[in-house]
Amino acid sequence: MNYGSVTIGTVVARVSRFTVTVTVNGEVVAAHLSNTGRNKELLVPGHPVSIRRAANSARKTPYDILAVQRDGRWINIDSLAPNRVVNAALQAGTLALPGCPGPYTVHPETTYLDSRLDFAGTAADGGQWFAETKGVTLANGPHAAFPDAPTTRGLKHVHTLTHAVAAGYRAYLLLVVQLPGIETVTIYKDRFPALAPAITAAKAAGVRVIALTCQTGPDFITLDRAVAFDETLPFTEV
Repeated sequence: MNYGSVTIGTVVARVSRFTVTVTVNGEVVAAHLSNTGRNKELLVPGHPVSIRRAANSARKTPYDILAVQRDGRWINIDSLAPNRVVNAALQAGTLALPGCPGPYTVHPETTYLDSRLDFAGTAADGGQWFAETKGVTLANGPHAAFPDAPTTRGLKHVHTLTHAVAAGYRAYLLLVVQLPGIETVTIYKDRFPALAPAITAAKAAGVRVIALTCQTGPDFITLDRAVAFDETLPFTEV
């Protein structure tokens, strides 16, 4: 996914949950942050950041934040990106769901039980499936972890996928790592202890958990490859 024209600035400060001030050509501007995570290791004053002018020129935050550069790599923090790159790959047939032969019919944003899941679909053999995507931006060298903030919504989705498998559906949790150079993905148990055991139970029930890395830059993000996921691995923030 290419964003088109972007501007490179530097982080000044995170002034609220959704607003970050950025210096661009000596001018301080307000940029909207769609990612609701903590991002404390990324939104550090002086870090390079890519921004794009918002379509609504009357908005109080005239720019949107797309990515932040840290340790030589661009980390995409656009919360809409994981869903969009997965949707494009599923529609194009470039993302294969294990145990689920393609091509797929894909229906974004589908309600099942009391949850709204990112995708529902039908496989080539007629089997029906659900998939939920989660963006991963927290990393320490080649290791990444989800989540970087407590996520009761994410926990609810894991339970919903588990129920879906029991009802005869195929179910997938797709962890989209929004940066390159990652080899393993785990659950950050210190940040949200309830999630890891829920995922262990979901896997035992038949939910497939897939970690996908991306190639990224200031103006693009593309799915790259699947890497190892193990919710029992330790993780430490830098």
